[in-house]
Amino acid sequence: MRLSELRRRFLEVKTFLGGPLGPDAEPLEIRAAVVDAIETRVEPIGRGRHALPFNRIVVRVLAPTTGDRSSLELTFAELDARVRERLQEIRCDPPHPFDLSVSFLKKAPPDWADGQLFSLDCQSRAKPDAPPSSSVPCVRVNVLKGTATKKVYTFNELTILMGRTSEVRESAGRGRRNHVAFEDVNSSVSRAHARLKFDPVRRKYQLLDEGSVHGTLIMRRGETIQVPRRDPRGVLVQSGDEIQLGEASVRIVIGSEPDRARRSG
Repeated sequence: MRLSELRRRFLEVKTFLGGPLGPDAEPLEIRAAVVDAIETRVEPIGRGRHALPFNRIVVRVLAPTTGDRSSLELTFAELDARVRERLQEIRCDPPHPFDLSVSFLKKAPPDWADGQLFSLDCQSRAKPDAPPSSSVPCVRVNVLKGTATKKVYTFNELTILMGRTSEVRESAGRGRRNHVAFEDVNSSVSRAHARLKFDPVRRKYQLLDEGSVHGTLIMRRGETIQVPRRDPRGVLVQSGDEIQLGEASVRIVIGSEPDRARRSG
């Protein structure tokens, strides 16, 4: 049996009717379980890639009190971004359009099992003839210090993962594929070190440290900016910033500037 099939079955058992979550589960735990449950709907399409056969998912979450709802609304505000990140990590292109909505219930519906905290309603809708062009800006990553699989990377991605080695097996059993992958000799770079995440509202990238051992810094016009570990707010980056990952470093150029840089080189 393939590893992807084993993982799918594991997630199905883990998330069956929200059962593994206890009555005192924290909002972050519930959101993580929802992301896992959505991943179980993904289907392999060959060559390590996957597809999600639904373009509308309605998530219903139990929130008995006003306080519960407030906490869950704050946490689930990032659900769409978290799902897209997970799909990208497992090499699954999200369908277009992809509509993910969340509703909160004061009472569990009668068809829910005892202890069930959420449900998924996955639907398929007709796709438009021609999807609009991507609005994610181009990002060029130049490796300044350290040994990576490339000296220069160019991306049009919502999320860009950075760390040591290309393939990483995380503690929760989830696979991670680093886009900017430093070789194993760069011991100061954690395997899951940091990520650049596009904010579609502000139309800017945020840099998030994912609990690295040796930390993440931004060097900007002589100023040093510390990126807090595991802070979901991250730090907004600017074109030309130098990012230090432990003792390694990269410079990023965002937008149309990479094309000008190639022409001038």
